[in-house]
Amino acid sequence: MMERRTYCRICEAACGLVAEVADDRVVALRPDRDHPQSRGFVCAKGTRFAEVAYHPSRLTRPMLRQDGVLVASDWATALARTGRAFRRIIDEHGPHAVAIYFGNPIAFNARASLVLPAFAEAIGTRNLFGAGSQDCNNKFAAARLIHGSEVVHPFPDFAGCDLAVIFGSNPLVSQSSFVHLEGGARVFDELVARGGDVIFVDPRRSESAERWGTHLPVRPGSDVWLLAALLARCGPDLAVQPAGVHGLEALCAAVKQISDEEVSQRTGLSVAAIDALAARIHRADRVALHLSVGVNMGGHGTLAVVLLQALAVATGNFDRDGGLLVHPYAAALARLYRLGGFERPKHSRIGGYRTTLGTLPAAILAEEIDTPGEGQIRGLLCISGDPVVSVPGGDRLAESLGRLEHLACIDLFESRTGELADVLFPATTWLERWDVATASMLFQRGGRLQASGPVIPPVGETRHDAAILGALAREMGLSPAWGLLERGIDRWLPRGRHGVPQPKLKPGRWLGRRDLRFWGEEIAAEMERLRAAPQPREGGFLLMGRRRRLGHNSWLHGAVRDGNGEAAAWLHPDDLAALELEAGQAVTIDTQVGSLILPTVARDDLARGTVVVPHGLAAHNVNALIPSDHDAVERVSGQLRMTGIEARITPLRTSRGVASGDHRAPRP
Repeated sequence: MMERRTYCRICEAACGLVAEVADDRVVALRPDRDHPQSRGFVCAKGTRFAEVAYHPSRLTRPMLRQDGVLVASDWATALARTGRAFRRIIDEHGPHAVAIYFGNPIAFNARASLVLPAFAEAIGTRNLFGAGSQDCNNKFAAARLIHGSEVVHPFPDFAGCDLAVIFGSNPLVSQSSFVHLEGGARVFDELVARGGDVIFVDPRRSESAERWGTHLPVRPGSDVWLLAALLARCGPDLAVQPAGVHGLEALCAAVKQISDEEVSQRTGLSVAAIDALAARIHRADRVALHLSVGVNMGGHGTLAVVLLQALAVATGNFDRDGGLLVHPYAAALARLYRLGGFERPKHSRIGGYRTTLGTLPAAILAEEIDTPGEGQIRGLLCISGDPVVSVPGGDRLAESLGRLEHLACIDLFESRTGELADVLFPATTWLERWDVATASMLFQRGGRLQASGPVIPPVGETRHDAAILGALAREMGLSPAWGLLERGIDRWLPRGRHGVPQPKLKPGRWLGRRDLRFWGEEIAAEMERLRAAPQPREGGFLLMGRRRRLGHNSWLHGAVRDGNGEAAAWLHPDDLAALELEAGQAVTIDTQVGSLILPTVARDDLARGTVVVPHGLAAHNVNALIPSDHDAVERVSGQLRMTGIEARITPLRTSRGVASGDHRAPRP
């Protein structure tokens, strides 16, 4: 038995792990108690990842479609088939006829995150789609509007604050995103122990609120109105703005036009509760503000980020200990991003959407495939993603993918998208590759930049995603100028027991030296769109999803807790009573685009009028209930609205405990 140190690559937490290895096989993964950043904290997703690496349904050989069936093949044949197919499509129809979709795991795969955009640039296609349009594109768009670069992201200093106000996040279950919690979720234990407060703004009294703080129940998708009301109350006179800050007075004037009555009606909070929160923020010396996926998906996610950062500036909590901090690497990364040409926007053929972080909204992928004309997508490479399941409108997308001339997937498993593929390429997991935690470094106060080598050799015939892309590029005859990114880069990766030191962040060096802009044409348009948003219907329900303790987003499926009960609709007991239902009885959940039949669970931790269906269930996909038309896409960012969806609940009185949906065997 050997012990090898590594770190988890599921989210920005990058928690330290110790792999117990015997005969080149991981026997167990446990927290690294000596790790200087995570200090022994790790969630269940990380410690159970060996189950993913060794799952019996994992892809370990290339697969080719022959006579309608996927059969095992060799690498040379698989690469040649996809390379020839994409080359022919480009030669006959132009570079935009080949598209790429990538999922969330690429963000935590250092080599692939460099090689993938270079691969798309070598093809010359504008049609690069990513999972960010389902969960975080709004943050990149807001960074562009405020800071002039999509890669500048202030993060909350929970370790130094007196008050944390967290919107749409449940860090005890899912660590949150665009933040690195030193010591993991224990940072909130320490905050409370030193006399600080944590306020969770959420439609549900989550596990985090139960453990650490106060719960402020808002209606799903309404956080943006609360943030507007807080800025209207907390913004100073602004006769003199902070140095380098532009447009804050215009934004404050705009939010003051929204009445307290409208905010109360939208959020479900009383005016007194809103006043009390504003007073608590005013009273605190150091306030760390944070919003996450629950707000990103609310339909006005970009404006919500703008308002939150404006609130931090207006209350003196920007670029200071205990408030919002900006990493010194952010300025250098912004320069590299600009010099590399990544800020040059492209626009989609369908809808004219601007790229965000180089990607187009996945909501239009099916339409781009189905609409004839120059630039029609005819070939697709899907890497570490499952858009048929991850993107609302999956049934239509599956039909569209079936009409492609060639579909290839690089992944760990045969996903729902992979079932339609002509070629499947098996990729390594993070247990089998070198990595640097580039996705985490902008969200750390200091400490060490994580780096790790492989702890086991590749399973079966799997290959690194970057190596597969490089081999495909050579088969397609693309320029080899970027080949160093996928060959030999491991020799330059940093070594060390726990990575390499990072520079210590020094607050007070951003505000006044960089321009922050809180008003302009696009922000004004978003404020107008907010004012024009229709009110939810009286007596209806608002649908929201939820993260699960073991589920890895929608990329991997099948994880269950307590062996049962994940496929269920959560409702408040009073809502069940109004429907004349008992817990366990089944209901039909209908929206304008679809329906699901699920058993019910009574949860008194929910706001009334809310129905919760877990995200990432392969057999009962909440995305079947979520619209994917152009009205559902936030134009400024390409972000899909995926929470706060109006729904109708109908009792299914003929059965109990029924769950209707796709009953395929779950994947890991």
